[in-house]
Amino acid sequence: MTEVKPRGRAATKVKLKHNPKTSAEDYWKQYKNRGVVCIYGVDDFTKGLIDYVWNKCSTTEIVVTDPNESALDNLNKVMIERRFSEDRWVTFSPDGFISEPFTDVIVVANKYINLVKTMHNPEKVKFVELEKL
Repeated sequence: MTEVKPRGRAATKVKLKHNPKTSAEDYWKQYKNRGVVCIYGVDDFTKGLIDYVWNKCSTTEIVVTDPNESALDNLNKVMIERRFSEDRWVTFSPDGFISEPFTDVIVVANKYINLVKTMHNPEKVKFVELEKL
């Protein structure tokens, strides 16, 4: 029996927009062996990455900052309730987060990418935008 193929245009791949889950999965595929995830800015995508990493690997440290203190405080309240958070969860002031980095790759919330690109970056840190992975 022969298979009949539909006529018309050839099949094309459509790249769907990232969502917090798919971007976290893509980040993890590329950067899982670092031992630390550094995040500048809290948004839905970075929260998705935090949850994904928290559940995926219990030895990965998560280091977060945000210029908006209340956003960081609200997230911190949620995170310190999690099991073993004192070993894995760290928050810092944005001052020096880029110029004195914990790692050579920092995830940046989309709303802060233009700000971060203007900061002093002597270590040539790579900035990752989850929405564009």
